[in-house]
Amino acid sequence: MKKQPGPRPGQRRPRRSKPSSPYHHGDLRRALLDAAEAVLEEVGVEGFTLRECARRAGVSHGAPAHHFGDARGLLTEFTAESFTQLEQLTTSMRRTAPADSFAQLLAAGQAYVAYALTHRARFQLMFRTDRTDRGNEHLAAAGDSVYAHLIECMGKVNAEAGAGPSLLTRKTTLAWSIVHGFANLMLDNAGFAQRAAAHPGGAQALLTQLIELSRPAFEAKDSVHAAVPERQSGSPRT
Repeated sequence: MKKQPGPRPGQRRPRRSKPSSPYHHGDLRRALLDAAEAVLEEVGVEGFTLRECARRAGVSHGAPAHHFGDARGLLTEFTAESFTQLEQLTTSMRRTAPADSFAQLLAAGQAYVAYALTHRARFQLMFRTDRTDRGNEHLAAAGDSVYAHLIECMGKVNAEAGAGPSLLTRKTTLAWSIVHGFANLMLDNAGFAQRAAAHPGGAQALLTQLIELSRPAFEAKDSVHAAVPERQSGSPRT
């Protein structure tokens, strides 16, 4: 067999190309979060495994531990990201809504439901306290940032109605209950979703009417049974 000639004097040997790696620094974290969303959409949180996320990301089953520790850690970070996305959508929809307080409240509620319908897997995990670390600071801050919109909007509605602070927490809870219940009915009850879609203007128009029907409650003056101001609590992350 004829020997291949070596390089001439002064000529560098050609470098052998290294096999390309699918991920460089920082990409694996994103790939695992994307894989988590795909797994959750297909099999739900009950069928979620860290091993399957690693397989879809094209890495060994032990690789995710470097970024997230375990499945709970990955789902916690995924949930924090979901709350951040919801906060950004809420900010965007409020920015394009009329400036009056009730229109801002409507925009916040519509953003909540719009996010749920667009990101079913994310939304259904956001309130699962059994699969995420609710003591995680990143998750806590992300959840609080969403609830802050509702507190701010309801506070302005309350103030413009000339109401005191004693019912404010309950009013905020009522508003959250309406949009959260509506979102879950849309996701989990096919009959309700069909009726809502058939409503003139669609599901968001129906949601708007439900919130408007509750306006007298949101603007109610203080009651004799609620003389002591309540502390705001119960953000969406809890």
